[in-house]
Amino acid sequence: MPIPYLHHELFELNSGIRAGRCEIEGIGPIVIVDQMYKYPSDIKLMLDQAWVPSHHINKHSKNYIDYYDCRYTVHPTITEHSSEFEAQKLIRDLARTHLGYDCLDRDYEYTFNCFKWINTPEQSYQMMPHQDSQNHIASVTYFNDNENHGTAFYTHVEPTHEEVENVSLNINEHATLVDVIPGKKNRTIIYPSWYWHGAYMEDHSEWVDNWRYSQVYFNKLKPDFKL
Repeated sequence: MPIPYLHHELFELNSGIRAGRCEIEGIGPIVIVDQMYKYPSDIKLMLDQAWVPSHHINKHSKNYIDYYDCRYTVHPTITEHSSEFEAQKLIRDLARTHLGYDCLDRDYEYTFNCFKWINTPEQSYQMMPHQDSQNHIASVTYFNDNENHGTAFYTHVEPTHEEVENVSLNINEHATLVDVIPGKKNRTIIYPSWYWHGAYMEDHSEWVDNWRYSQVYFNKLKPDFKL
């Protein structure tokens, strides 16, 4: 049965938000925000009930063979409510005040990554370290009750294949793991999208029967930015 909602209500910010800067050695600074949303369990319920299309798939892909890698996009219906995009504005504000990067004042759709394994890989395989772009500030928000996952940051990355073919990589052999930020429920991390990073799971077997949910969001930097 459909559940009606208003975007500014479902994605209302929590009054108890805690934000701070964290320095990842050899990588750079990031922002960690805890207690981001007021209703994280309702957002997770929406994802639990969603039909999610494939992401990163072609005729050579392991998607829908070894794993399900899917995307779900929420298209806000503009209600002219003052808090319609307050989460996005907060991310831009924190990027400016804690990281020193100015983003364009632009509103975006909300996009979610939905992932689970079909065939469990060896633990040395993790989501392929990658860079998203050279001129965006990225954010990831976690919604699972299980906190044995997060976002890993790397150096010395040597990809062996395209991500569209297989999202995983043996990081013991082809990357240096620097740090993992735990995926605490309702936590958001904000970081420059040119950092080498990837989703991390402590025990892949936990993500065969369970979907891993994260909200991903990219804010484009102002045109005068140069890396």
